[in-house]
Amino acid sequence: MDYNITMARLSPRVLVSHFHTPGAASQRLFHTVLRAGHLQATPDYGVERQSYPGHDLLLCVSGAGFVRSGGKAFAVVAGQLAWIDCHDSHAHWTDPVQPWEIFWIRIDGEPSRLFAEALEVRDMPVFGLGDTQAAVAIFRHIFALLSERPLALDGTLHAAVASLIAKLFEARLLAASLRERSSAEEKADLKLRAALARMRMDYRQSWRVEELAHLSGLSVPHFFRCFRKATGASPIDWLRRERMNQAKRRLSESRDRIADIAAQVGYGDQFYFSRDFKKLVGLSPRHYRDQENTRTSGGTHKS
Repeated sequence: MDYNITMARLSPRVLVSHFHTPGAASQRLFHTVLRAGHLQATPDYGVERQSYPGHDLLLCVSGAGFVRSGGKAFAVVAGQLAWIDCHDSHAHWTDPVQPWEIFWIRIDGEPSRLFAEALEVRDMPVFGLGDTQAAVAIFRHIFALLSERPLALDGTLHAAVASLIAKLFEARLLAASLRERSSAEEKADLKLRAALARMRMDYRQSWRVEELAHLSGLSVPHFFRCFRKATGASPIDWLRRERMNQAKRRLSESRDRIADIAAQVGYGDQFYFSRDFKKLVGLSPRHYRDQENTRTSGGTHKS
């Protein structure tokens, strides 16, 4: 395939430049790194391509620039990272008045493609980072790995890229939360915390949604929606899982009978507790206790 590439007339000041060629197995399993660098752009610096292998992640540490993705241009300023899916027509260029300094990596691999889709980078390529220095540290770590080339290089590069992508998910979720929140939602959250505190304290109680909504001062439908949005679970499902957390602790740290533990965490029927425990945890209470005791006794396996 031919790649249409337009470069600046003046060469940027390249401070770091690394190349890497991962194997086919790494491409399937890992976030792989193909190139990485650190540059100070000249006023006319820019790159434009119709398509190219991989994804470019550009961290602007000073100055400003622009990226084009999905046919639209986006401004990028210091403290922001742009993710460009290079498989589509794309470009990036500096602001000529305040040329940017960027740390950048080109990644590829099946996981990178999936995360690009999940983060919707084609339409929203720019991420605001609260802690730029933490991102810079990850880029510098990647540069060091590419320079030193340790054993299991692709695996350690994957871990570094994954930690960077985790920060992008945090940034995207925070941005969405700030956009969507209203003063009414903030008040509802404060009321919701009161119900959650009571549920954590009195997890043995047979709570009904109507009671919890009353504690929060919200209607039942509004309480249910707010609770699911905040926790990802319904109130009753959250309570079941909190009871399982308490049961796990008792199974691991005490010698209480399973029937007693069932009662301690709010189940009046031992057999119903055992069925619920296995459904949520994947093991029966007895098997869970045996496995935890094996682990804490120094790894000695019972015959």
